Parts: sequence; C-alpha cells; structure tokens
Amino acid sequence: MKYKIRQTGKTQKIVEFHISREIVAGELDKIYQEISRTASLPGFRTGKAPIELIKKRYKKEATDEAVKNLLTDSFKKAATESEINILGFPEISDVQFDEEKGFSYKATVNLRPQVRLKGYKGLSLKQVKIEVGESDVDSEINSLRDMNAKFSTKEGCAKTGNYIICDVECIVDGQPVEKKENVWLYVGEPAFIPGKELEDLKANDEKDVEKVLPKDYSKKEVAGKKARFHITAKEIKEKMLPELNDDFALTAGNFKNMAELREAVRESLKRKNRIRERQELESEALKLLDKTAVFNAPQFMVDRHLEALVKEAKNRLKREQQASADEAESMEKALRERLKHEAVREVRAFFILDEIAKSENITVDDKEIDAAFQVMASSVGRPADEVRKYYNENNMVENMREDIKQRKVLDFIIKNANIAES
Repeated sequence: MKYKIRQTGKTQKIVEFHISREIVAGELDKIYQEISRTASLPGFRTGKAPIELIKKRYKKEATDEAVKNLLTDSFKKAATESEINILGFPEISDVQFDEEKGFSYKATVNLRPQVRLKGYKGLSLKQVKIEVGESDVDSEINSLRDMNAKFSTKEGCAKTGNYIICDVECIVDGQPVEKKENVWLYVGEPAFIPGKELEDLKANDEKDVEKVLPKDYSKKEVAGKKARFHITAKEIKEKMLPELNDDFALTAGNFKNMAELREAVRESLKRKNRIRERQELESEALKLLDKTAVFNAPQFMVDRHLEALVKEAKNRLKREQQASADEAESMEKALRERLKHEAVREVRAFFILDEIAKSENITVDDKEIDAAFQVMASSVGRPADEVRKYYNENNMVENMREDIKQRKVLDFIIKNANIAES
C-alpha cells in the first residue's frame, strides 16, 4: 500500500491511496473463500460449488466488501503511521477499483486544531450571589396562582384583562394574508395584533382594526406594511384567579398552609439561584479561556452546530406556540444570524475543555456512565436498563460521556480558580 499526504489548508489534508493488484487479489480471494463456505448454487450442495462459479455469481458483492475492507484498513494504517490528528470522518472520493490495476481513492480529512492555552489554573473569577427576596416569592406564587386560574364565559362587553375567542383575518393591500379561527386575543396593552382596541366588544360583534406589521413579521412580503385585521368575536372569557389561602396551598402542592407553601417556594428559588450562580461562574471562566486560547474553530463543525442550534430554536418556537410551523421556517435567516456567534463560541469551548481534559488526564469510566443512567432513570421514572437501551440504540452514549467529561473539566477549572464574592 502506498499513500501520499497533501496539506490543502490549515485544517484540512488530502490523503491519496494506491493499493496494489496483489493486495486486491488477496482480499478478493479471502472474501470468495468465505462466501463459498455458505453459498448455495443450483446443482451443488452448500459449500461445494466451484470457486469460478462463486466468483461469477457473487462478483459485485465481493467487490463491494473488498472496497469496504481495503478502504477501512488502509485509512486506519495511514492515520496511525502518519499520526494525523483527524477530526470526524473522512470524505472519500475518486474511488477506482480494478482487479488488474489495483485500488485507489482519495480521503479528505479535517484536522483537529492545535489548541494553545495560556493558563487555566488560578483564573480570577467573581461569584455574584443571587439572593431571594420576598418579592421573588410573591412573584413565584402569583405565577402559581396564574397557572391555576380558570376561565369563565362573560356576558356583556370585554374589558382590559379579558380574553376574546375570535376569528381573525389579516388583510394587506386589499388581499387576505392569513386567517385563523378560535384565536384567544388578550384585551390589554397595544401590540402589532389587536388587543386594547377590542375593549367593549361583545360576542358576535365584528370589528376592523388597522395596524402596521413589524419589520420582522414572519411573512416577509408584507412586513412593515399597514394591515387591516377583521375580528369576529365569538366569546368573551374572564380569568378567575384562586384566592391565596390554605385551600390554594393544598391545591398548588399539597401544602398545609400558605406559610408552608411560601417556605417551599423560597427553598426552590434558592436552589435555582445556586444553579444560576454556578452557570454564570462557568460562563465567566469560559469567556476568559476563550480570550487567551489560540486556534481556529473548524468551520465544518461550526456550520453543523449552527444547524442544530437553528433547528432547536425553531422547534422551541413551535413547542411554546410562539410561532406556527410556517412562521418558524420563515424566521430561519434571522435565527441563523442571531445564533452564528453562539455556534462559534460553543465549538471553541468544546475544544478548550477537551484540551484541558487531555492535559489533566480527565476521563469518564463506565461506572460514571452507569451512575448517570441511574440518575436519569430516577428522573423519568423508567428502569435504568430501558434508558441505557434507548441511548445505545440511538448512538447517544458517547455524547453522554462527553457531557460528563466536560462537567468534570469545569469542576476542575472552578476548583482551581481564585473566586471573589461580590
């Protein structure tokens, strides 16, 4: 086997391979022998067919298997011998297989960047303490109260704070743009959709409201234009908030009284604040490391990560009903622009943490994976074996291992940092 390596850029190389006809012939003979042991051809007992007939009948299958085996073995050998620090999988091209001339192909490989860190021990960090005040407890309880609200049909006119169930048609330049039925509109603060203007409407009333659509409106062809919303009111709904008493405490979480509920809410907020404090500390550490780390994030990884971030953002918009499927798709360009810097930052953070893990020999063993499955199983109420099976079937175990490793590296960085409280 011969191969030649060409550098095509700072983060990419092309490896050109040629495998002799003798090696190709030997690989094919081995494959044909394996096939002949189980092959069943008409007129011959299993495993007794002449090898020439086997070659004629199974030529394509044997060639495909030979290409796969030779490609895998040759690339692995070249990568080991040349010590190429490969990132991801190679892109294979120019494949030529000929029993007389041999086998040749090209492999384009992305190179793992060489990360140079100026220092990751003794970082100077500020720990901002987030306290829980009574107003925070009040806000959380009001949110619980809002979640337990009930809506009753109201006779008469809609007032501020009510909701109107209605059909809405948006018309621009005399042409209907979209129409939605049974939409809940809040009678409240002015917005680009009708709201405050609907005050005093009754069931079965109709009203036209003119609005200027925002410049980032999901339908780009009408963004920034004046629109007429035709509203057909069907029903007026009034929000009924529960009384803040011991009955509410029981309903909200099986607490004996409001004092017990408030204390539980306070402790929950404290736990959330500790998590936020830690996240902010980690974020500050990564920003400091990113400023001093010298390397370029591989563009193909940035592009791939950006795709994942945009996809998740669109799914979140649809999941939280902030946008329809069509609206979420139309927002892709804006999302991509907003998330591109985050994609670069997160890919750089991956390599920075990985470099520290190598330097400090931070790894994740199978016992830690088992423990993670146990924790996950408890949180979702399923057997650990079932969770493990799901992760194995979806090739997610290594992602979990990487997540745990990054967590351990961040623990190491924080443990060795100089932290001043503020």
